[in-house]
Amino acid sequence: MWIYRQPGPHRFERLEVDPPVPENLPDDHVLVRFAAGAICGSDLPKFAGVMDPDNPYTGLPGVPMHELVGRVEASRSDRLRPGQRVVGIVAQSKGLSELIANPAGYMIPVDDALSDAHATVVQPLSTVLSALESAPDLAGRRVSVLGLGPLGLLFGHVARRRGAARVTGVDRIDRSAEAASFGFDETVRSEVSAWSRELPDGRPDLVIDCIGHRQEVVGWAIDAVERNGHVLVFGLPEDHYVVPMRSFFRKNLTMSAGATQDWQRHLAGAQEYLLASPELADRYVTHEFALDDVEEAYWCYATPAPGRLKVVLRPPR
Repeated sequence: MWIYRQPGPHRFERLEVDPPVPENLPDDHVLVRFAAGAICGSDLPKFAGVMDPDNPYTGLPGVPMHELVGRVEASRSDRLRPGQRVVGIVAQSKGLSELIANPAGYMIPVDDALSDAHATVVQPLSTVLSALESAPDLAGRRVSVLGLGPLGLLFGHVARRRGAARVTGVDRIDRSAEAASFGFDETVRSEVSAWSRELPDGRPDLVIDCIGHRQEVVGWAIDAVERNGHVLVFGLPEDHYVVPMRSFFRKNLTMSAGATQDWQRHLAGAQEYLLASPELADRYVTHEFALDDVEEAYWCYATPAPGRLKVVLRPPR
């Protein structure tokens, strides 16, 4: 079978290896054949060769891809059977492979109404729904999203559907063309640091960090949010953070994080949401590549640009 690996930063090579043996599948695992996969911002540090002690998979065969749609070839799960299409998250981000052995608890069946490419939206959307469970009720609240990549835009869409009074997005890239489609009243083209200093009256009640990677982003979110407000840290941290605790304390804020735990429940909720919003996936998936062009696909995703949202990979030609 084919599998891709990185011999070095920003490079991929295709290997031919022996496939997993179905009889050796662990209990409650499935063997899934790759049908489509989507690139996530959390894949980019691995693409760049960054070694993370908390996620030590950079450079391993199949890495980095965790957003997967495929078809079950063999199963040791009572819930998933051979022949079913499934969507979910790949353990250890080893999704760039023709066949993937994966825990069944990380996947759900795909509804026939969704194409393979559109079904990839279920996994990132599930993480948004999971993260918002720890935030206050959005109805009537002012929400600001820091970072308008694909996940930040999904937060805007969900916030609007849940009755937010005003949804603002902040990004260095011009996202005005996407604003209305994803529920934003306003998009601000600015550095977050400058935006947080220049806010007028009517500060947001909820600030969502969809940038991650830097402790300063959390500090700017704390600066921006209204008193008694909430900060949701969704963007991945790559180290321990120091936050401005005195401001956090004096403003009487709350904060939560966005790591998904109950995959089956949130994947199911995301698929239901997507089926009720059939236009969302079409607007969200903007670029598709065959795996023969895998380096081009990752560079495309690593280069933010107006009009470029989710990048999906298909099997090699």
